[in-house]
Amino acid sequence: MSSEHEALRSRTQRTLIAFLQTALKVGPTHVRTALIAKSEDHLDHYVRAKQNAAKASDCVRRFMNQVADPTVRTEIGKQLAKLDRLISEL
Repeated sequence: MSSEHEALRSRTQRTLIAFLQTALKVGPTHVRTALIAKSEDHLDHYVRAKQNAAKASDCVRRFMNQVADPTVRTEIGKQLAKLDRLISEL
C-alpha cells in the first residue's frame, strides 16, 4: 500500500471517528431538549427532539463498524449504549 493511500485511509478514519463522536455528543443534547419540551407541554417539539436523538443513534450504529481500531470501536459502542438508554427513558 502506498504511503499516499495509507495517509488517505488514516485521515478518513480520523474524520469518521470525529463524525461519530459528534453524533454521540449531539444525541444526548436532543434527549435533554426533548425532556425540557415535554415538561413544558411542547409535545411537537418533544417528538422532533426524540426523533433527532434516535437519528443520531442510528447514524452511529450504521457507521461504527467502519472504525478500524477495535478499542475505539468498543468505546463508541459503550457511548452508543448510554445514548440508547437515555432515548429509551423518554
